[in-house]
Amino acid sequence: MRTYVLGLVVAGALLFLQDTDVAAVKLADTVLDLKPGVAAEVTLPADTAILQGFVFEVPREAKALYLVVSDANADIDMLLVRGRKAKDYDDLSERVVAESMTGRVNETLRLAEDTEPPLKPGKWWVYAGTLSPEADEEVTFKLTLAFDNPPLRVPGVQVPFRAMAGLSPKERAIDSCVRLDTDWGTGSGTVVTPGGLILTCLHVLEGEDKTPVKEGIYVSFTQSPRRVAQQTHLAKLVESDSALDLALVQIVADMDGKPVDKPQFTWLPLAKADPELDDDLRCLGYPAIGGARTLCSISLTRGVVSGFVERKGRLVWLKSDCLISAGNSGGTAVNARWELQAVPTEAIHDSDTMEGMGYLRPVSALPQTWRDRIAEVVK
Repeated sequence: MRTYVLGLVVAGALLFLQDTDVAAVKLADTVLDLKPGVAAEVTLPADTAILQGFVFEVPREAKALYLVVSDANADIDMLLVRGRKAKDYDDLSERVVAESMTGRVNETLRLAEDTEPPLKPGKWWVYAGTLSPEADEEVTFKLTLAFDNPPLRVPGVQVPFRAMAGLSPKERAIDSCVRLDTDWGTGSGTVVTPGGLILTCLHVLEGEDKTPVKEGIYVSFTQSPRRVAQQTHLAKLVESDSALDLALVQIVADMDGKPVDKPQFTWLPLAKADPELDDDLRCLGYPAIGGARTLCSISLTRGVVSGFVERKGRLVWLKSDCLISAGNSGGTAVNARWELQAVPTEAIHDSDTMEGMGYLRPVSALPQTWRDRIAEVVK
């Protein structure tokens, strides 16, 4: 019997909550004052799940509250309480008013008059940190408080990080492969036009009810293969095909909602022809197994075209021994010329023999209207 174990979205921080010993979560001994508009810099020790406490006053005239994480080297969780300092993690969990627990680097927690529960004046406390500490790395991040208008999250970020004209084919493929996050999960994608059109798997965008989200898609670019991808832009769903499990996502703004002016993203061309059996394949993406936390640097695996699946005389799948793991879905599979050959979609494993095979959607299977849309921009 074959078991489908990949192609599913990894649920951000929830993945690590399952493995975290809640009794081991500590609250920092000190509590820091949080002032509006002033970024508080935090460093938490390695190998210990510690949440840093902050205290602040909500004025009576405030209509909305924003708590914004930036420059984080881990996914940061935030828990908000009102009235008094939490005694311990159990007390905090019982009294939490609002929380933000995802795999996003630049996380925002918002509370306002129109939210449930609503924002109220008085003394508030927020506890922030990661529940997935690593033994060899401190956790660092900044936390900024603002009322009524959110503060800037990623000031001065310029993408692409490197001029495309000077990139090797491999570097271009690396810079074109992006990480995609929503409130429900994470996956990978490939920028296929300079204007920021991204090809990915539709299931990467599935929400809680399995319906694809149309907005609130967060895009991260690799600044260096040795570093965690940096979250820089927001995108929206523009095309979808459930039968092919494919989607086109368009970058529309930076992390503060400012429209992208004259975009010139690094992009990858589509392969002009289908591959042959035994042709080389390299898969790029952001699998969860590539990092101890939900955040990770880009990963590359190598294999060959192991076979084909045709339907009604049309190639619909490439089979490959290239390692594909959860989080690779929607990512970048390139041929020997570093062109986008296919989209990693799922891996099938035999539960008895533990043998596996990766399945990738060839770019030749894209709807013709999608191919025309891409070609019109990049011709």
